[in-house]
Amino acid sequence: MAAVTAPLSGVPTQVRTRRLLLRPFRAEDAENFDALVMSSIDHLLPWEPWAAHEPHPLERRRRDLADLGGQLQSGAAAHYAIELPGCGMLLGSAALVTGAAPDRIEIGYWLGVTHTGCGYATEAATALTHVALRQLGLPRLELWADARNLASNAVARRTGYRLDGTRPSYRDHEGPPPLMNVWLADAEWSPPLDAKRA
Repeated sequence: MAAVTAPLSGVPTQVRTRRLLLRPFRAEDAENFDALVMSSIDHLLPWEPWAAHEPHPLERRRRDLADLGGQLQSGAAAHYAIELPGCGMLLGSAALVTGAAPDRIEIGYWLGVTHTGCGYATEAATALTHVALRQLGLPRLELWADARNLASNAVARRTGYRLDGTRPSYRDHEGPPPLMNVWLADAEWSPPLDAKRA
């Protein structure tokens, strides 16, 4: 646990962008989270291994979301709810987590299907990349995207990551692991000038 906690110690509990609020998950997000996931399940299943285990009982969901909020507060991991400020609409999630090895930090994101194509993923990923590299001082950040997922790879490219190679996924999957494009951002990273679509 120490290897995970140290790199994310000091991670902000909220991140504001031009249009978005990235905030901790809360137990009371459970109903909206489930509605967003299940309305987007066909969109998520090809790319997100966890989606194969949905839905979860509501009480378990409340506990899981509260635990994610606690991890963010402690710096063990940084799972953020992506929200539209003002109306409070839940759009998806973005995260900084331990990657393929304990000393490697990875960024991830997903959106509900009705919220794609608006630039939200690029905006959230850009903000968290800035947090990781500029605020936390991490030497590099990885982004693993299924090689077949054109939208997610486009977000990586627009966010300013560079392609490092293609490797089998290290995560648990049913069947053979998919090939993943591994994108990197490091001290040379600079945020995109314009990120209007994602």
